Amino acid sequence: MQGKVVRLRQGSKFHRKIYSEDPVQTVRKFSDEGAELIHIVDLDAALGLGQNHGIIQRCIESGIAKIQVAGGIRDMEKAESILKQGAYRIVFGTIIARHPELVSDIAKRYSADRVAVAVDARGEKVSIEGWTKQLEVDYLELAKSVETTGAGALIFTQIDVDGTLRGCRVEDVAKLLGTVRIPVIASGGIGDLSDLVALSRLGVSGAIVGTALYERRFALKDAMRAVGYVN
Repeated sequence: MQGKVVRLRQGSKFHRKIYSEDPVQTVRKFSDEGAELIHIVDLDAALGLGQNHGIIQRCIESGIAKIQVAGGIRDMEKAESILKQGAYRIVFGTIIARHPELVSDIAKRYSADRVAVAVDARGEKVSIEGWTKQLEVDYLELAKSVETTGAGALIFTQIDVDGTLRGCRVEDVAKLLGTVRIPVIASGGIGDLSDLVALSRLGVSGAIVGTALYERRFALKDAMRAVGYVN
């Protein structure tokens, strides 16, 4: 956000904490610690407040690690622009509730592996537009529709606990895994290693960890070791 590394609490721009003035250096730090894929969200773009295109491009061009980009990707032009910059994967959010055909077009053109869809839920209902608008759509219902797009992964974020370190709601993730067959990446609320272990046992394909790493609740190498990614 505004060129800085920022974490929001439950998606609120009024509850934010700046962790670094240099996103590229932060990408380098995580890569040095063993990260192979780094998740970057353009919060300004997601909230309609601007964009951080140049900085994200620098992160991608650094060649340090694979970069997954999310936030405000709502048309073909922007999706293709980020992929052509060299992003490993883009993440669609709002667009899935309005123009799912765009997701299908990009997945067909660039391959399923390079496209993910975010299903963000407050309670059991879906939120879009940087989590500022609530839909009367159940997250499981939207998740089912994601499978028809050809996207390679579904990122499920529990907004109520995102950035709080209070732990993820494992039962909601379990419901999702019982509903869809597409690989699921869990996000939101991870506060200690036990959360990652629980998610791993459920069978998620991955987890996005943010605040817990910045607040040094655990080290990245310990997280990878806890889920058997490294010895």
